[in-house]
Amino acid sequence: MNSKATQYTIRNINQQGDFRGFPPPVHRKTMAAKTLTPDRPVQFLKTVGPVRAAALRRLGVETAMDLIRHLPRNHLDRTRIVPIGRLRPGDDATVVGEVLTSGEMRTRRGGSLQTVSVSDESGVIFCVWFNQRYILKQFRSGDRVMFSGMVQSHGGRRQLAHPDFEVLTADTDHLHTGRLVPVYPLTAGIGQHWLRKLIHATLAELGPSLNDPLPVKLRRRRQLVGLAEALQGMHYPADHAELDRARRRLIYQELLEIQLVMALRRGLRGRRSGVALAKPGDLTRRLVDGLPFSLTGAQRRVLAEMLADLRSGQAMHRLLQGDVGSGKTLVALIGCLFAIEQGYQALLMAPTEVLALQHGRTLRRYAEPLGVTVESLTGATGSGERKRILAAAGAGEVDLLVGTHAVIQDSVRLPRLAVAVVDEQHRFGVRQRGRSARNEDDLPVHLLVMSATPIPRSLALTLYSDLDLSIIDELPAGREPVETRLVSSRKEDAVYIECRRLAEDGQQGFVVFPVVEESEKLDIKAATVEAAHLAQGVFSDLRVGLVHGRLKARQKQAVMEAFAGGEIDILVATTVVEVGVDVPGATWMVIHSPERFGLAQLHQLRGRIGRGGGRAWCHLLASDQMSEESRHRLRYFAANTDGFRLAEEDLRLRGPGDLWGVRQHGVPGFQLANPLRDGDLAAEAAEDVQALVASDPELSSAAWRPMRRSLSETYGKVVPLASG
Repeated sequence: MNSKATQYTIRNINQQGDFRGFPPPVHRKTMAAKTLTPDRPVQFLKTVGPVRAAALRRLGVETAMDLIRHLPRNHLDRTRIVPIGRLRPGDDATVVGEVLTSGEMRTRRGGSLQTVSVSDESGVIFCVWFNQRYILKQFRSGDRVMFSGMVQSHGGRRQLAHPDFEVLTADTDHLHTGRLVPVYPLTAGIGQHWLRKLIHATLAELGPSLNDPLPVKLRRRRQLVGLAEALQGMHYPADHAELDRARRRLIYQELLEIQLVMALRRGLRGRRSGVALAKPGDLTRRLVDGLPFSLTGAQRRVLAEMLADLRSGQAMHRLLQGDVGSGKTLVALIGCLFAIEQGYQALLMAPTEVLALQHGRTLRRYAEPLGVTVESLTGATGSGERKRILAAAGAGEVDLLVGTHAVIQDSVRLPRLAVAVVDEQHRFGVRQRGRSARNEDDLPVHLLVMSATPIPRSLALTLYSDLDLSIIDELPAGREPVETRLVSSRKEDAVYIECRRLAEDGQQGFVVFPVVEESEKLDIKAATVEAAHLAQGVFSDLRVGLVHGRLKARQKQAVMEAFAGGEIDILVATTVVEVGVDVPGATWMVIHSPERFGLAQLHQLRGRIGRGGGRAWCHLLASDQMSEESRHRLRYFAANTDGFRLAEEDLRLRGPGDLWGVRQHGVPGFQLANPLRDGDLAAEAAEDVQALVASDPELSSAAWRPMRRSLSETYGKVVPLASG
């Protein structure tokens, strides 16, 4: 052993146990002699090869730049050295000691146990591994080693099971112990130790040559560190302050890039004229006059905003938000009729067959008495029926086409398309909602995207800034808040007895499950099994139906029509009924394992009941074994019926998820940013984007050219950008 290195290590652990003074990481070359570039495929980095490259692709890592942008999900604080004698079971600790012995023994089940004993001045601890015989080659008696892991007590002795470790020498990189240690998202075939070393070596070589897409003046004004410094600080920070500075810089860049992409989309749209709609007929008036109720003030306000867009001569690009049951679909229909009465066509796209078929039935009920032809088209539409609908649509004989993404396939021709409505738009994403916005004359049509999942302003500012925003913030008269109860699953029988009384009184209800069939891995009641159990048990003399996503489209449609027509009393379902199901007679719902749903999803489910006015009840049957976090979340849901408050809480807890609908290489979405938590940075980025688009809309100045190249490489499929 190198005695000089041993002495150096001992000198640099002070009496308080803090890790100080170890030599800085040695940035050894791990690449070929050729200069490393950001677009170098990871397969050609040292130690990778084709097998590991295939595994890295599952993590979205294909190039050297992807690799250094693969950020840790958290860091383990292993900066404090604890004397072995002070260790207690349950501690997550880092120790430094000298290797005494190493060896292995066979286990009763035919495996092997590797053990290394380590000592310092205060005691001895044993480090153990199972079935990792190669590990013993890492140690020699007398080596000075740093170990980190969870302290256990086994057979009266203290031990660390499968600890991270580093043998301490003068050129130790200290990637796994003695520092804030990055913990990366992994996949099969990729280990933390190997990935840390690979990212560390790649960043050391690539970092100094990186082009920073944020201009120096902007970084100074916003007090942001450079890109190379930020990546170093995110992966291997010297302390928490450096980690915070790095995270702030990268979050700001994410928010700025996404808002800039949206601003560029908006600019491209604004430079093109849309289908001109200026001479209405009488369809919209006849529809409104024939309604058995009055439009709410919020509906009228939104209609005024939408009709102003349709008359403007520029293509509408509007996001319509409204809580469950606020009447968004009716507003959308009036917009479609405004185009249809002037000789044009319209389409409405929904994310699921159930929702598409529901919309088709609802719109047909309103539109056909006016002489308007409505057709429904989904992926499950039979070939004969599909040919008939396509031919009629292409001939201009279909006024309003309703369906799933099948309505925007290349085979669908709507030569006079003027208005496109995308419902539950968050399920499609930016790219897919854009595909619906053209007709055969290559003119941008008027696009209305709707969401019953309220979007907090901070998220709308970032993700939907390419859209004008309208909000229906008023429910129709007579709608009462649904009474929501969080109930122990042990009281299931009592809940069903109460629901039975409601069903006997003619009030329909839902019983919702998170899975379709029994699973050995999940202790959750399954819809198929429970439907049979309920039909033979507590609801044996009532009519019980079953609907889930695995049924064929015609089967789902038949069940939903029977339920809507009052032929089914109780519908057992999965989340296929989350959106679009409108059964006025449904007043109660039982949701099993609600802890498995997000708040927005629960709000959508709850929105299926009480739509006919009067009281309604939602029972959340939850396990007593769920976590405190889940319990808090469900209590929050039960106490709140405001969709916007629930959406903000859901965003805070779960994050914004995948922005772009369909994942594509190089489009990171929100990796670190959460617009609700980072609202101040989102506002700063919005201010900077507004100023930039006003002064340099083409990003052609020398200062912003690196950003233009970055956006072209990353978001080129979302917004066409030249990389110059």
